[in-house]
Amino acid sequence: MIKNIGIKQLCILPTIIAAAMATPAQAQSNLTVYGNLDIGLVKESGNPTKMDRGYNNWLGFRGTEDLGGGLAASFNLQTRFAPDTGAQETGVFWQGESTLGLSSTSIGRLRLGRALSPLWATKWTFDPWYDSGTFGSVSFPYQTGTFYSDPTMALGGANFARISNGVFYDTPDFSGFQAHAALEAEKAAGASDRAAGLSLNYGQGPLAAMLAYQKNAAADTIYFLAASYNLGAATVMGSYAQGKVQNGAGDRLRERNWILAATYALGIDTLRAGYGRTEESGNHKVSFGYVHPLSKRTNLYADIYREKTLDSKNGFAAGMNHTF
Repeated sequence: MIKNIGIKQLCILPTIIAAAMATPAQAQSNLTVYGNLDIGLVKESGNPTKMDRGYNNWLGFRGTEDLGGGLAASFNLQTRFAPDTGAQETGVFWQGESTLGLSSTSIGRLRLGRALSPLWATKWTFDPWYDSGTFGSVSFPYQTGTFYSDPTMALGGANFARISNGVFYDTPDFSGFQAHAALEAEKAAGASDRAAGLSLNYGQGPLAAMLAYQKNAAADTIYFLAASYNLGAATVMGSYAQGKVQNGAGDRLRERNWILAATYALGIDTLRAGYGRTEESGNHKVSFGYVHPLSKRTNLYADIYREKTLDSKNGFAAGMNHTF
């Protein structure tokens, strides 16, 4: 048989065999490169115009491998950066997420590593600005107050919403219901507790809702309730949070925060509005925004807002975002 194969065919035979052997593995594995870029200009009263982000910026790599029998291995690596300078958001390269796990179609998904807590992983859907905390967003501090997932703030704002050295579990979807849980596996030096969180979520038809609880390493706690309802072109949403957070003097104080917000589809464009308030201080913020899509992945937006605090301010921002 080999005598009937020409020199040219014989030379490419190893390549054909290697490709044939690799095909099954490639068919059962996948790798996705994904990211988000958001940058704009903002002018707030008393401050010069500056370049900033309207939403978070990240670059990520995630993938799955089909192990058979409904079981799959997965990983997710995500780095965060400042778009105006290109600098890392913090000194930790994989700040956004670094997890490795297993998932099953019947019993759910288990991950180990660093990731968003169950509270922060799902509450973004109840802010028209997707929990960005900047420009017109009413999420910070009017959704969760001054509660931080890591009160030591060793990484600055990076640990506002994440748990490191964590075990994360997500149940399958049961007719719109799903639960998410997380526990810090290692108790940090000098910490009084381990971070832990739980959220129960529902999303089916026009209604979405969630109830969450979280504690951090300083034993601060927060309870969070949110819901949204779609009325065709309009979607209304709101949330209420009550926390107990230790201040600099060592006193654990109660915080109550709430928001009411809505979006309205105006053709292909979207109007958004929100109001957030902290009961103890009386601080509040009212915001209006407009989003115009250039494509499915690229948008132009503009926000106008007023926030009353000890240093009250008016703000106007305009920017562009792109996902890939």
